[in-house]
Amino acid sequence: MNIGIWCGYGKTLTPSTGIGVFAHNLARALAGQEGVERVVLAVHRGHTAAVQETVAAGEGCIAVVEIPRESFLQRWRRKRLIRRHRRISDRLSQLDATADAGLQARLEERRGRIERAVIQVASARDPVPADRFAGCDVWILPHVAVHRRFASASVVVIHDMVPLRFRGVIRDRDLESFRRRAACLAREATLVGCMSHVIRDDDIVGLLNCSPERVRVVPPAVPDDFPPPCPRDRVVARWPWAQGRFLLYPADFRPYKNHERLVRALQLVRQGGIAELHLVCTGEKAAPRSLRRTIEQAGLAKAVHVVGRVDRDVLARLYREAAATIVPSLYEQGSFPLLEAMHWGCPVASSDIPALREAFASMGDAMPFFDPRNEAAIAAAITDTITHRDAVVARQAAAFERLRARTWADVAREWVAVCDEAIRRHGQ
Repeated sequence: MNIGIWCGYGKTLTPSTGIGVFAHNLARALAGQEGVERVVLAVHRGHTAAVQETVAAGEGCIAVVEIPRESFLQRWRRKRLIRRHRRISDRLSQLDATADAGLQARLEERRGRIERAVIQVASARDPVPADRFAGCDVWILPHVAVHRRFASASVVVIHDMVPLRFRGVIRDRDLESFRRRAACLAREATLVGCMSHVIRDDDIVGLLNCSPERVRVVPPAVPDDFPPPCPRDRVVARWPWAQGRFLLYPADFRPYKNHERLVRALQLVRQGGIAELHLVCTGEKAAPRSLRRTIEQAGLAKAVHVVGRVDRDVLARLYREAAATIVPSLYEQGSFPLLEAMHWGCPVASSDIPALREAFASMGDAMPFFDPRNEAAIAAAITDTITHRDAVVARQAAAFERLRARTWADVAREWVAVCDEAIRRHGQ
């Protein structure tokens, strides 16, 4: 079996992004599975260097295929179709119950034609379809931003439908169009995959109206693609605050990541007696204006540090040096940062949301959960974790072994079974 993993989006999925962590760990694990002859990573032309470490880890079993970029005309046609799709979606959403049924049916039919046309335009971007060129029997699509048709079987991985749940992730005017196009991709794919039963039920079935019979849940494992941590001196020389106590939150600045409440919780913690505590955010180079305003109002301009995207060895060192890793997200399908932090011996505390309850159920009371909408509750969890750090680390290390028992080899075997089923279904 030849399995392709589609990494050709606006930017290549790198190991430093959340979905990239999934894609690269999965590629490495699939390369060692019985029955898998080759794993193919599809990247944009010129991005091959970004996946070389994963290719090398495959010891000859992982290959790269470069996807030609869209021409100006193709890109213009696709964007024009998406604008038309958005206008029709807006018009349909404004129709009330008394609207003419014939008009509604015509708009729905027109919208369906546009959805199919978007895929056709994108599929025509290269003269030889990438799946035939690479000889893949099945493609795993780790993101919904794939607007093309595959000649072979495909499994789209839907991590969540966060844009439909929180304003500001994408533009309001694009919401209905985004939902319809994600649903269209789910229909076009042979099967749909995800990493959480909560996401399957609430987002894929609940929001996209996908049949549960077509959805396969494969929980992840602890990421094992980390190189050794870089020397501590290297981090301290770059960021002197690393010599002191700091919280770590590796996440992009998106509304549901809840950075502002975390900042206000930090203010409460410092006022409560841990005055020297800092907060370190990775993921993006600059905080959005609203978050900067919250930081200034809290008087924490010198205590909150935005370091942008960092290499995996630097992130490993930050985990090692952090007083705790705090994840206050309002919505997630799971949390690689929590897994990664515990891997490096850093104590963690998590927001009390259904998907994270599911992901860390085996840890019992070793995982401290808090109400992510209550700043005082976040502050209390931080204070308790730091004050009793050694005990928390010991308790979590023992519980973490139960999570570590699931390996990426286990994950890969389950994905091979999903891919095998997709190939059989596609051939029917």
